[in-house]
Amino acid sequence: MRCTYLILLLPLLLACGNVKRTNSYDPSGGGITDLRSLLVGTWSRDDAEKNQIYTFKEDGRAELRDFSTLEGGAIDRNGAYPQTLVFSFSGTYAMVGDLLRITFTGVQTNDPGGETPLLRDKVVNIRIQGDKLTLEEPDGDRVYARI
Repeated sequence: MRCTYLILLLPLLLACGNVKRTNSYDPSGGGITDLRSLLVGTWSRDDAEKNQIYTFKEDGRAELRDFSTLEGGAIDRNGAYPQTLVFSFSGTYAMVGDLLRITFTGVQTNDPGGETPLLRDKVVNIRIQGDKLTLEEPDGDRVYARI
């Protein structure tokens, strides 16, 4: 009878997914790591929607560089205006659990006559697995790679 239960339970246990202990919050997977310490560093995103670099510093400062082109096409992060339009945001960040709040306090652009966007706080849940940072935005997840 016990053997029958084990045979029935075994496929269910195997279907539960990955048995590797890669979650930094898993006490059985090694050392527990603070999510804030994993966030510190530089993160890059370059896809069809956005070209951005976030930098999170240990002292709580945050920077965002948002790259775009006026004509569309490939973006050269080292290009000058008008080939590449850059908005550089600066501010601070705070974390509570996996909730990240970025308060932007300044913005600059490389467009000499351009207007800067309004500064708004950003509050999102985050996930970090390996070298991937995921911001859970209201309209979909945004994935950044550590650089």
